[in-house]
Amino acid sequence: MKNLNVVLYFGANLVPRLSTFVLLLVLTRLLSMDDYGMFALIVVTGEILDMATGGWVRLFVLSSESKDRVPSAGRLGRALVLTVASCVLSLLCALLLAIVQPSLSGWFTVSVAVYVLAFAVLRLGLTLLQTQQRHGLYAGVEIARGILSLGCGVGAVLAIEPTFFAASLGISLVTLALGTLACAIAFRELPWPYFPRQGYRAALAFGVPIVSVTLLAQTVGWLDRFILNHALGPASVGLYAAAYALARQPVELFSGSLNPYLFPMLVRSYSSEGREAAGRVQSGNILTLILLCGAVAVGIALLAQPFAELVLPEAYRVEAARVMPWIAFATLFASLKNFCFDNAFYITKKNWQQFVSMAPPAVISLLLGLLLIPQGGPQAAAIIAAFSSFVSLAGSAFLSTRLLPFTVPWRAIAGLVISFGLASAATLGTRVLLGGQLPLIILFGGTATFIAVYASTLSASGFALVRMLDRPWEIWRGPSAPTATAESVSY
Repeated sequence: MKNLNVVLYFGANLVPRLSTFVLLLVLTRLLSMDDYGMFALIVVTGEILDMATGGWVRLFVLSSESKDRVPSAGRLGRALVLTVASCVLSLLCALLLAIVQPSLSGWFTVSVAVYVLAFAVLRLGLTLLQTQQRHGLYAGVEIARGILSLGCGVGAVLAIEPTFFAASLGISLVTLALGTLACAIAFRELPWPYFPRQGYRAALAFGVPIVSVTLLAQTVGWLDRFILNHALGPASVGLYAAAYALARQPVELFSGSLNPYLFPMLVRSYSSEGREAAGRVQSGNILTLILLCGAVAVGIALLAQPFAELVLPEAYRVEAARVMPWIAFATLFASLKNFCFDNAFYITKKNWQQFVSMAPPAVISLLLGLLLIPQGGPQAAAIIAAFSSFVSLAGSAFLSTRLLPFTVPWRAIAGLVISFGLASAATLGTRVLLGGQLPLIILFGGTATFIAVYASTLSASGFALVRMLDRPWEIWRGPSAPTATAESVSY
């Protein structure tokens, strides 16, 4: 059953992300660069508002209901009130953005509002299904959303008109329909909600730090689009967004697919077995994330040019090859922060410390962005993103490991370093040998070489790769409870 759950959650995250990745690439050929830039801004704005005002509700429900498959009527009613309030706040913020930046008004505001509403409904339905541990239904809804969003997004552009509004509306309406279906299925197993007048103080105490941190995180990760749009216009956003998607999505296919399964496991481990057991899970988590996401980031950096030449229109390729390596590592740093170290703040209810860890990189990102992006364009934005993400990762690691310490075996670290080095050298050699071939051949040959050398070296170093399907936190074959000895790095 555990194997099945890992596969279900991996598929539930893989398919939507892969569909989004394909959609973003297809739209570069169907929309003008200006319309593509506006579409990218809609997605960015919608994600910012959804994660900032509503993402914490999901974490609160999962944390407070991790032991109960069926929440009480009062807790359910409280979750509904929080969801509606967060959605209304998001819609108000969308209207405020149109006032602050008039170029992002009209159909843009309508698109963002529909996007926010659709994903609020979807998030509620998926959270309730996850609380009930109905993993198959959760995966089914997400997989269907990924497939239908791709079809409807492209279909709307082809059937209605090639504009950002048509593409956005196609995605949002499918999401709204599936979110409504998920809610209907989940509520069949739930009591009739009771809306209590009390109990919101604890929820807000949990959520306000997360909202603050999320806003800071968006400053690090997404503000560059708005600076680019203001300084250089939507076409520059389109160039940057295409390269960003090409580098970011492959990394997040793995990190985002693991976290929905690993986070509830970490919560249960901490609540039932204590800090030491949760620390062992964290140790395995970071090894797995580095092993998977690090490999993808390094591969993208090594093969950025043939990758861009293969999938992007000619007008995008040169800038994409410059931007992609920086974005790949920025995404790696963000994944380690978000899906490993930040989880310690959530399970220990010390979310304000996460805010402290995010303040310096947010300030750095804002100041450097305003100073350098108008002159340096997309490449400057990518370099700033990588640097800010690294500072953010360092701050989160420093503070979170005081709350949930763990150790990582030195041999595991050495095995990763050696594997990365040998695989990278072999891939560069393959690129030299295939230098005159088509981009597809170079990309395929380089990727196959990297995977073969990387996997064999990891296995020889002591990693049990098959455990990723069963116990990803035990991917290292060493002791299950490492100690801070000469053979371990202690955090």
